[in-house]
Amino acid sequence: MPNTASQARQAAEPTQGRTPPHRSRPRITTAVAVLLVGVAVGAVAVSILDRHGESAAGKATADLFATEHIVFRSLQSGSDHGRIAYAEPHDPTSTRRLADSRCIRVAAAARRAVCLRAGVTPLQPYEVVELDEKLNPTSDHALNGVPSRARVAPDGRHFATTTFVSGHNYISLGFSTETLIYRAGGEVVANLEKFTFLINGEKDESVDRNIWGVTFSADSNTFFATVASRGRTYLARGDLTNHTLTALRDNAECPSLSPDGRRIVYKKRVDPVADRAWRFHAFDLATGTETPLGETRSVDDQVAWLDSEHIMYAVPKAGEGVAADIWNAPLDGGEPKLLIPDADSPTLVGTT
Repeated sequence: MPNTASQARQAAEPTQGRTPPHRSRPRITTAVAVLLVGVAVGAVAVSILDRHGESAAGKATADLFATEHIVFRSLQSGSDHGRIAYAEPHDPTSTRRLADSRCIRVAAAARRAVCLRAGVTPLQPYEVVELDEKLNPTSDHALNGVPSRARVAPDGRHFATTTFVSGHNYISLGFSTETLIYRAGGEVVANLEKFTFLINGEKDESVDRNIWGVTFSADSNTFFATVASRGRTYLARGDLTNHTLTALRDNAECPSLSPDGRRIVYKKRVDPVADRAWRFHAFDLATGTETPLGETRSVDDQVAWLDSEHIMYAVPKAGEGVAADIWNAPLDGGEPKLLIPDADSPTLVGTT
């Protein structure tokens, strides 16, 4: 999902329950504060406009997590714009079904999902909502910024969120993020800014550090993320128990770990110009080999895995505001193909 303020309009120390505002980096300027207020007002306005007409949303079916489905955000125009949707991978267009919740970003795994969305009060402009296997909300927790990324661990024990607390996209200078890892139920167990960051075995002491784009391994303790420090970005391996992040390579953002834990696909900056900035690459963790994928458009998204040899991701529709389609691409360098029109934020569930 591209990360701009217009798209956001759709829709501290670890503590129990709701998280107090993060205070360690007071970077929010008056201009940014005005921007965030505008985003919150815009989210309410869009929500009202989109709810005219009859809805096709309903309760999730019992087989949602029992068999393979793609969970995503539907961007079809009309009263159901922004709702969580799910579909069968072999025929996602004709099997699309809708649930009640509207999200800015959605992620799912292990019979649960999380939805980053606009809040219902000015005091909680954005929130993360936990959803059960029927995609019914079970709890909500305040977010400290504009939603950007979300992931649920394969075993369902943890989930992660990234928000912009200043700035509004990854191509800009001066943005600041907050990335938190929660235990299922909403307890914040880690603020990744507090972790020790190691580069070539040396502790990085820089104060301009930002972290985003968590992807979990099968054990839910090991994870990977992007760490930005001193003007460079790194693919880092995280350890939730030891509170460490270890740089593996530079110029790698928004990683996504393959289901077998062998490869990571990330976006790599290949051009300073925004509309040519990114190119997806696959990285083999055992050999260190990096391979560009066949998608040559500049796509600002954290990919998800469709199967062991294909990824899926959202591509904005040129000139159509917040519209986007989900595409898939093979790891062998083949041509990308349209997978789900009018949709973004995909993840696959129901895998063994």
